[in-house]
Amino acid sequence: MIYEKSPGAFSVGRVVVGSVMVWAAFDFDCQVGLAFLDGRWNSPKYIETLENHHQQFAENIGGRNWEYQHDNAPTHTSSATKNYLNSKNVTVLEWPPMSPDLNPIENVWGIMSRKVYENRGKFFSVYALKTAIESAWYNLEPELLQTLIMSMEKHV
Repeated sequence: MIYEKSPGAFSVGRVVVGSVMVWAAFDFDCQVGLAFLDGRWNSPKYIETLENHHQQFAENIGGRNWEYQHDNAPTHTSSATKNYLNSKNVTVLEWPPMSPDLNPIENVWGIMSRKVYENRGKFFSVYALKTAIESAWYNLEPELLQTLIMSMEKHV
């Protein structure tokens, strides 16, 4: 199973130099590359992100049985997105309305945010913020991600 969330948002402390939106996904065995999203989030950009990151992941796990999870954000439920996922034979986990806590990446965003902003972290450039986010993502322990996935059985 792979988990995805509408882009996580991180901001640059009190010094207003910008913020970034982030897309990431993971499964039991690996993390999919972190993507920084520019501009307005829409279906074409979501599909492009999936094409650039998700498809490579799907090829790496081969024929294993897995499901893709995302919430009911309009970019995720658009006809274009559904058609794209169908064309790639991706099974999407049904998402109950009003249930944001079902996606384990919500926990990951919280963990990463605490790590990024520990020691009252302030960033004076978007580049520095992105570097801190990348470090937090790539230093997540695989056991943590596995525990989050295994906890899904109680929620679904």
